[in-house]
Amino acid sequence: MQPVSSREPGTILDGKYEVIRPLGTGGMGEVYLVRHLHLEEQRVVKVLRQEVAADPANRQRFLREARLATQIKHPNVAILYDFAQLPEGSFYMVWEHVEGREVGQRLHDEGPFPIPLAIDLAIQTLRGLGAIHGLGVIHRDISPDNLMLADNPRGRPRVKIIDLGLAKTLVPDPNYDVTQAGTFMGKLRYCSPEQAESVGGENLDLRSDLYSFALVLYEMICGATPFDNGDRPVFVFQRLSHDPKSMVGRTPGIEVPAALDRVVMKGLERDRARRYPDAIAFIEALEVVARGLGEHATQRVAVTVPEPTAPPPPSPAPPARRDRESRTGELLPDERRALLEQIERAAKRMRDTTQVIDQADLAIVEGRLEEARKMVTDLEATASSIRRVSEVRQRLAAAEEAAAGSGRVAELEQLLGGYLKNKQLQLAELAYDSILELEPNHRRQGDYLTWIEMLRQEVAQDRQVAEALAAGRAALERDDLKAARKSLDAIKKADPGGERAAAFADEIERAVRARQAGAELEERRRRFEGHLDKGRTADAEAELAALERLGATRVTLDLLRGRLDRSHREATAEIRVSELERQFGERLAAGDFAAARDAAVGLQREQPASPQPAAMLAEVTRLEQEHRRRKSIAQGERQVEALIRQRRADQAGLALRILLRIDPKNRNRKQFERQIQALGK
Repeated sequence: MQPVSSREPGTILDGKYEVIRPLGTGGMGEVYLVRHLHLEEQRVVKVLRQEVAADPANRQRFLREARLATQIKHPNVAILYDFAQLPEGSFYMVWEHVEGREVGQRLHDEGPFPIPLAIDLAIQTLRGLGAIHGLGVIHRDISPDNLMLADNPRGRPRVKIIDLGLAKTLVPDPNYDVTQAGTFMGKLRYCSPEQAESVGGENLDLRSDLYSFALVLYEMICGATPFDNGDRPVFVFQRLSHDPKSMVGRTPGIEVPAALDRVVMKGLERDRARRYPDAIAFIEALEVVARGLGEHATQRVAVTVPEPTAPPPPSPAPPARRDRESRTGELLPDERRALLEQIERAAKRMRDTTQVIDQADLAIVEGRLEEARKMVTDLEATASSIRRVSEVRQRLAAAEEAAAGSGRVAELEQLLGGYLKNKQLQLAELAYDSILELEPNHRRQGDYLTWIEMLRQEVAQDRQVAEALAAGRAALERDDLKAARKSLDAIKKADPGGERAAAFADEIERAVRARQAGAELEERRRRFEGHLDKGRTADAEAELAALERLGATRVTLDLLRGRLDRSHREATAEIRVSELERQFGERLAAGDFAAARDAAVGLQREQPASPQPAAMLAEVTRLEQEHRRRKSIAQGERQVEALIRQRRADQAGLALRILLRIDPKNRNRKQFERQIQALGK
């Protein structure tokens, strides 16, 4: 099968959907307009790319969107028809194709909506949101791009909410929590203040969707955002601290009623406690405004009758035509004849119109709807003001809707059979409910109910197995074999075939073997640590080799080998340090200050962070200076003694003074002074 990204028009998807054209692409996958080969109906297929589907979180999010969508049954929410996996590994879902355009595209093409239309569409959207919220789900991505506009069978605009890819359940569900920490979910331009502050969406509720939709409604009416800098990032932060601008006077040429402005402003409250508590309250507020608009449009306007004034001067009379005038005011014969002919033509047109209306009615009754549609179109072009034309048009619309419903029942029956075969309970229930909506007394209602109940029991049994399997695997993860075996017993009871019970029993056995191997690995590692602590590197190397044979992970082996290498280096360094310390002591005792200094410098290279080498160098310097001082003192004493023997008193006195500068407390001072003094006598 071709990669998803290369699907060309004409490609057959899963044997039943022909690709017509691509509709868009995104980070998760591609969206295509397709044709159902058997039902001859256009639909939209959303495909999760194979490489994206390899990530369990992405698969979970895609499956979650499908599961949420199957629960929502409302005319203002797009319908999910199918969900399956392709042989290549990617997943896809099949949605209702809404023939129309997005609200955002409508705004771009035509500008702001007329206020009555905007209110009508808003009420429809809120009804759809109410259905979503009623299932404990928030959409989190309400924007003009996710609201589709189409016409219903009677030609009225209808809104469809699409794209539940970012929907989130209000009750936390660890099985479906796919929001990544630190990841913003939604569109910044239409997010609520709490959505902008809570990146992961942990603190959101349905009022966040209502705020987002109030932003959309504001833009639908005014063609502008409630804040300045609408296309810049600062726009997001303004809603956290600024009040939205009133719609009254926001856009030149658009007169927004104050009552409507109050309704939308309440939806845009920064404090969600002051917003509408739910979609129903929002709808009720808009309906009050809508009724007010209708009353304003039909209210009576008082007419002031002007006071009588003098009649204007008569206009000049036309030239007299006495041969054509009647003195009594009656029509002349030729005028009367022309009027009667005009009346006869009008009566004939009415008879012809009535005949065509009767023929159209008969065609509708006999099911010749295409023929009736042509006659009604002609009547609307020539006699639209006649009340019966409007009535027959309504009857035709009802007949067309009924005919569409009949064909839809056959299609739904086929879908129901497929869903039952594929064990898609929720889709089967949806198809069954849809059949009864179109044909409440369907002849096979009892059969369908029996089959759905059988499937429901099978699905419940599968759910029990899945829950027990999940609990058992969780127990294995926390190394609780007792709880895992208890879950295995539950799986055996709910799995008559025994395949899943046997598979889980194998998982438990593998876990037991892994536990035993893990215990031995842990013991070997403990021994390794003990040998290292005692400096027995050879024994530590032996334990490391045993760990490798037992299948320790590469990360663990690399870590332990690194520690062993460091232990080797530290042992070698300790030997060098001991040798340098020994050399320092010996050289210092021998008075070999240069050699002692070299030993201290070598020790400093080995232990750059240790204060010991610096202290040793200072000691060498001190002792060397003391040695030189003692040497100078001895030399000075010898010189004084020599000068005294030579009886050179003055020079001996000078030498003594120099000696005393070096050694003020010289032990021979007094003796030298007496001897020099004796020389002077």
